[in-house]
Amino acid sequence: MAGWQILSIVVAGLVLFVVLEMMRRRKLREKYAGVWLLVAVGVVVLAVIPQAASFLAKITGVQTPSNFVFLLAGVVLALVALHLSTEVGHLEEEVRTSVEEIALLRCELDDSKRALETRIAELEARTSAPDDVNGLPEVSHARVR
Repeated sequence: MAGWQILSIVVAGLVLFVVLEMMRRRKLREKYAGVWLLVAVGVVVLAVIPQAASFLAKITGVQTPSNFVFLLAGVVLALVALHLSTEVGHLEEEVRTSVEEIALLRCELDDSKRALETRIAELEARTSAPDDVNGLPEVSHARVR
């Protein structure tokens, strides 16, 4: 086995180990880990079976297998970037919606505070002078002893 094949297998094994360890520690979600696991398995396959890269290069019209591998790597990276861009777009939308909801809730809270302060002020105004009983509920004499 050639040196580059051994290096490819070692690097792919290292990628597999790091991805699995990050998943175990909950630092990498499964939907993102799948892409990296697939890339690592693909690298192992191309390292173990170098004729596969030659065959795929001939099918796609690429002159050398190494150029095909570089093309494949570029496509994978472009797809990862596209996927992450869509995720960022979704997250921005969620953040915007959450901020709008928080702003509406703050407005409702401020309105409720103002209404409560107004009611408290009205009740304090009614009960501030003990001589003034206008507006207070009637007390039945049967209950007073």
